[in-house]
Amino acid sequence: MGWIVVTLVVIIAACIACVLCAKQISKQTFCCKSCSKEFNVNWTKVLFAVHYENEYEIRCPYCNNKGCIGKK
Repeated sequence: MGWIVVTLVVIIAACIACVLCAKQISKQTFCCKSCSKEFNVNWTKVLFAVHYENEYEIRCPYCNNKGCIGKK
């Protein structure tokens, strides 16, 4: 029974760490590769976006292009 509690605590801590990281990244300004306009995004979009290193696949609010958007 003790291992279940430990597992739940670890899972909850990992979820909290992911949310805090997404909130920190969402404070950055993103730049669209198609139209070169800068914009900010909500932390929930960052949390569920596919990413590789410093590039996130987020839809641009100006040109509606869903490509990799590099953060500045």
